[in-house]
Amino acid sequence: MHSPTRRRFLSALVVIASSTALPALGATRDVPGNVSRTLFPQSVASGDPRPDRVLLWTRVASPVTGLRVQVAEDAAFERLRVDRVLQAPTDSDGCIKVRVEGLTPATTYHYRFVVEDDGTAPRTSPHGRTRTAPAPDADVPVRFAFMSCQDYGGRWYNSLLPLLDEELDFVLHLGDFIYETAGDPQFQQQDDMRAITFEDVDGAIRLERGGRAYFAARSLHNYRQLHRTFRDDPVLQALLERAPLVAIWDDHEFSDDCWQDVGTYHDGARDERDLERRRNAEQAYFEYLPVDLELADGAQLPVTRERLFPNLQIWRGLRFGRALDLLVTDYRSARPDHPIPEDAFPGALAFDEPALRARLPRLGLDPEQVLATLVPYVPLETPERAPLRAAAHAGVLHAARAAGLGDDAAQRYTEAALAGGIALPALAPLLEGWNAAAPPEAHLALPEAAGLPRGLPWLAMGKTGAFTDLGARYVVVQDAFDLFAALHALDGAASPYGPAQRDWLTTRMRDSDARFKVVASSVSFTSLVLDLSNPALNAPAPMRRRFYLNLDHWDGFPVERRRLFEEVFDPASGTILLSGDIHASFATQHSAATVEFTAPAVSSETLASIIERSASGDGPQADATRRLAAALDAVVLHGNPGIQHARTRRHGVGLVHIAGNAVEAAFIELPEATSRSRHYDAPGLIDAQAEHHRFAFSRDDMRLRRTRGSAD
Repeated sequence: MHSPTRRRFLSALVVIASSTALPALGATRDVPGNVSRTLFPQSVASGDPRPDRVLLWTRVASPVTGLRVQVAEDAAFERLRVDRVLQAPTDSDGCIKVRVEGLTPATTYHYRFVVEDDGTAPRTSPHGRTRTAPAPDADVPVRFAFMSCQDYGGRWYNSLLPLLDEELDFVLHLGDFIYETAGDPQFQQQDDMRAITFEDVDGAIRLERGGRAYFAARSLHNYRQLHRTFRDDPVLQALLERAPLVAIWDDHEFSDDCWQDVGTYHDGARDERDLERRRNAEQAYFEYLPVDLELADGAQLPVTRERLFPNLQIWRGLRFGRALDLLVTDYRSARPDHPIPEDAFPGALAFDEPALRARLPRLGLDPEQVLATLVPYVPLETPERAPLRAAAHAGVLHAARAAGLGDDAAQRYTEAALAGGIALPALAPLLEGWNAAAPPEAHLALPEAAGLPRGLPWLAMGKTGAFTDLGARYVVVQDAFDLFAALHALDGAASPYGPAQRDWLTTRMRDSDARFKVVASSVSFTSLVLDLSNPALNAPAPMRRRFYLNLDHWDGFPVERRRLFEEVFDPASGTILLSGDIHASFATQHSAATVEFTAPAVSSETLASIIERSASGDGPQADATRRLAAALDAVVLHGNPGIQHARTRRHGVGLVHIAGNAVEAAFIELPEATSRSRHYDAPGLIDAQAEHHRFAFSRDDMRLRRTRGSAD
């Protein structure tokens, strides 16, 4: 147990700025410019600027004594506001976080960390520059960048280079600051210069895709190694040295497509809830990111385990004068599971006919009309259906065992899958398999559809197999899911935000007098609909439907999304949504009062390329998927008339400038090939390839307008 004195040093690390220089104990104020990137390999960063304070961050690569922090009004560090001795934590992987208070609003400060030990010449960190937020009533312009998704393996952060020429009040990172997997063949590469191999391989999770093994982080060492590696990038360091960071996590800071402390690598074939893994991910995140944890005792480092998931709040608000209220939300920590279970047997029923007859009138729908459009199913509980039940049971049991379930788990899964009956289209292939193995006298005939009850099975939503993300998180039939979501919401619409965050967001939006309310969401509110009935795509007949591309996003929570727009975003007016995760850029006119800009990936494989890569092999479906990837921009624009701009095969970042009632927003986009090579020493090459897509709107007229110089 730490003593109270040491606890204060390690946890609070809060220093108060003075209007005069404050000398360190026994130290001189004049420090030679001996910058050591060896001692400070991840450089410096600042974060969460308020009018009177900011958080400063660095990491020392080895234990040191005589550590100081200096904050000055000038780059030469002649007008010091802070010069204080710090006690470096011993159990935070060398990371140091210092909250500096008592600063002046809307002011640029320079900072550095200094080490004087063992009688050697002083060594300093790289010099950082930060800026406090303007006072809440200050009517001044605000300019900031927003970005997301910066994968590292085989990829370079060239898309950040244009930001080094910008004067920014802050940088907003919308998530996927790191990626927890190394070498996932679905969307990651490795090369000799940009590769990650876990040092603690025994603490990592071994995964396999397409016969190829790769690893995901699990241990604290794994997650710390990822953060150290990603923060080694010199362009990312240069950006964070120039402006304060405001960051929120998404899924890859913990686990792809996660919810709460649950991963999704095995799509329901095993229990992936892992509290310790989630806490390892969060601890490393708070060690390495300059996120200011506003806890009652001011604690920052070391991070105490009992304060992590599910007890820690990362959603927060930052005010930047009269221009904007920035509301940073957390989509992952409290959200429920994906609405369609990945392990759902396609032929099982989400809603049977009695449930539909009871619920449809509550939606104002005629049961007879709706049931006529749904899928016939075969109840299996009666004695005369026993042979069909045996055949179905054998087929489902085989699938469960093939997915890796043990005998007892496979039996439980099969009983649950068949409890309400089986959809007729799913029973047909099971009977074919049964009949192929049985003697002729034991063959079974498929019942006629006439006279059978009708229900909503999982296959109606695009589920073609159990234990898969297709038809669950991805590529889900639109009309069937819309019905399912409405029926499901009759029991209460689930919110990814949870009650506390939802209430905070509602109250903050309602009470804010800022001209613009900027809601930062790690995932997009924009609905992505793929209309595969387009003849140009020449999709196989079963695919000629309208699909939601990604239910891991807000498309998976349509009822709650609609409530937010109707009750929270639109009434506030002047609402700007900023989002990421999808590896594509979208500008969306949601309503007359609300717009959204979805950031492209800094470096992660683009959305179109991921879809193209999924079209492995030959055949009509693979060919149609390749055609879809080639035409994806146009397909997305056609599927949602609110989308005014779509680029699914480019990397980039976003910029927002607010001055008075006017807003200018822009995407700076680069061809995807530019992320594969290092162009850090030739930024002119990046400038020559960059496309600028610019939009303007105002507090009085939120309609998006393209401005001069836009590439479209």
